Amino acid sequence: MNTATTHDLARTPTDFDPQLLDLMTGAKGSAAAIDAKCQTLMNALAPMFATVFEKATGVEVEARPGDIRQGRRRELLAALKADTVYCEASIADWSKEIASLCGTKLIIGLVECLLGGSDPDQLKIASRPLSGIELDMSLVVFEQLNDSLRELVSADPKAKASVAKPQLELPEAIDDPVPDFHAAAITLNIGFGAVVAPLTLILPQAVLLKTKITALAKGKQADANAEEWAERLSDRVSQSPISLQAAVALAPLPLGDISRLQPGDLIAFAENGDIEVTLTANGKPLYTCALGRAGTRYMVKVEKQAGPDENWKTDFT
Repeated sequence: MNTATTHDLARTPTDFDPQLLDLMTGAKGSAAAIDAKCQTLMNALAPMFATVFEKATGVEVEARPGDIRQGRRRELLAALKADTVYCEASIADWSKEIASLCGTKLIIGLVECLLGGSDPDQLKIASRPLSGIELDMSLVVFEQLNDSLRELVSADPKAKASVAKPQLELPEAIDDPVPDFHAAAITLNIGFGAVVAPLTLILPQAVLLKTKITALAKGKQADANAEEWAERLSDRVSQSPISLQAAVALAPLPLGDISRLQPGDLIAFAENGDIEVTLTANGKPLYTCALGRAGTRYMVKVEKQAGPDENWKTDFT
């Protein structure tokens, strides 16, 4: 005769080890199994992302496999969120719960070089929140990452891969619609000139366990959106504000006199008549202008192009 009370029967399932239950149901994998899956995925993803990104944007980056972490999704996001921009993504019939984090230094460096013509090898960038244009242009990184992932994990190479708008802040736990599932985080260390920044994917362990990772043959063409991204970047650059400088030649002085200059000293312009001003941007002369005045403000009037290069705009793209 079964003498278990109703209370005992109701309590028994909750006494079952939840970690063991997750392992048995496939919601969680063993540490060794997940690590092996992640290592295989990273080794295939790193070279693919670098190739696809260059073909889509014209920018050469280096991608190297980095750290692997396991834990709950929110736990991993909290541990990896510092100095990053956050983006949610999905791949049809594979996972709707992909999270990506990209180090802000990479985005800042890319924008600085694309818009300002800086030498990638001379970049010295401190982490900071992204500006509006930097946040917009971070989308290219997340799109190419998600497209590369799709090529490796989806049975359908034409499966729809979508990326949400990047965010500067993670959603608060109470507002996060995504479950706090067992997850794995794989990080690629992305090198761009003097900048090295993390690019991380946080994926459900349940999905990884069922995934067969396929490395593509070398030389496979990048996604068909490469030309589209080149156009989008060019259009974004054309609309971006560029700082201008106006340089006026002053009368030459002996080095000894220059070393003795004090606040209040006056230095004459080099010219006696109309003052010629050279308008520059990014250290390059663009136009020769005349110095004038409109009301209380000094202005310059563009008169002619400075220098022989008629294609100076290419220096900013």
